[in-house]
Amino acid sequence: MEINKATANPAVTAAVEAFIKEQTPRHELDMLTALMRARFMSPVIFSNPVVDGKVPGDTKVQQCYITNQKGEHYYLAFTDKETMSKWQKEKEFDFVLLNLAEFLALLNHKKPENSEEISGIVINPATHNIALTKEMLVNLPKRHQQLLRSVPPRFLLGRPKEEPQQLEDVLQKFFKKKQREVKEAWMLMALREGTKKPRLMLVVDYDGVPEDAKELFPAIIEEAKPYLNKDEGMDIVRRDGKFGEDVLAKTDPFYQRKNSLFW
Repeated sequence: MEINKATANPAVTAAVEAFIKEQTPRHELDMLTALMRARFMSPVIFSNPVVDGKVPGDTKVQQCYITNQKGEHYYLAFTDKETMSKWQKEKEFDFVLLNLAEFLALLNHKKPENSEEISGIVINPATHNIALTKEMLVNLPKRHQQLLRSVPPRFLLGRPKEEPQQLEDVLQKFFKKKQREVKEAWMLMALREGTKKPRLMLVVDYDGVPEDAKELFPAIIEEAKPYLNKDEGMDIVRRDGKFGEDVLAKTDPFYQRKNSLFW
């Protein structure tokens, strides 16, 4: 156990406050993602005093809990020292760092007879008061995956470490000879929300309406396939004035259509 080592979770606090203000699927996804990555300060009572962050091996640990108006008991989870201080006020408690999986393990642990039944955890009870029952904690990963599939994803964009020169050369020729509606094209690396491995992303600016992508994008993929590694894919998006504009403004396109009197 990590004892009395304060932590801070500004990302969790921001996501929770955004969800409280506006309970949209996007804000719920952001909050669940932040919660699943975080570790929380959970107050405890040790039977022996803490010395230099350690307790004797025979020390008994009592997890602190609070009771709501329905008589249900919840373990406490604080995002930082400030929110915990608003709860403890006069008495200063020892605490351990726990993530959601560890809280769930505590809830599943067989309790001694006559001990109180714990319904779940409550995050920042003195401020945000986000209660998660045991059932919610069990189903949280499933709900997170559902939201990842239904909410439009975010991307972390950047330049490839090594330019896929051969791929870019092939696409340049393809656009010039067979896809004249493409005006400009950029090659980026994109880490999609909910994934761990970045992929190539081709951003294209083309004449016409968005529906044209139904024919254009598959044709580009077919041309690019021989030049992609087996474990490497490529996503294609249309430049629409919103997606990745800050990155595109600082990045030169690898292809630009040259206007000619003969075209």
